[in-house]
Formats: sequence, C-alpha cells, structure tokens
Amino acid sequence: MKCHVNLVKAEEITLQEMAINHRFKNTRRRATGLLMLARGDKPKVVCEALGVSDQAVYNWAHAWRIGGVCALMGGHNG
Repeated sequence: MKCHVNLVKAEEITLQEMAINHRFKNTRRRATGLLMLARGDKPKVVCEALGVSDQAVYNWAHAWRIGGVCALMGGHNG
C-alpha cells in the first residue's frame, strides 16, 4: 500500500502551522504525521512516534491525496 506524501511548499507550510497551532490535538497529530511521511519516514516510524496504529497513518495519507486539508481535519471541519 502506498503511503508516501508529496507536498508543495504552500502545503508544507500549512501543515507545519496546523501541527503547531491547530485547536484539536488529533488534527495536530495528523498534520505532524503527514509531514513525517513527506520527509520520507516509514509508516511504522510515524505510528510509533505518534502513538497511533499503522492503519491510521495509511488512512491519513489516503485522505490527504483525496481531499487535502479538508480531509485531514476529519470531524472537526464543521
């Protein structure tokens, strides 16, 4: 299963800001995970570092490819 994320500079900056400043912890965690995948970390490393399942990491990468930032925010996008 493919789990690499390619980011343009604007997306990287957005994810960095979300990882630091977003209101919800799980959104900060997702943004951090995607940044880690974008820099080349393996899904196993990401899941261990963030304390989530490997399936969650694959789901984040898939959601990002499908819907970008809106998909990343999950249930908190009102």
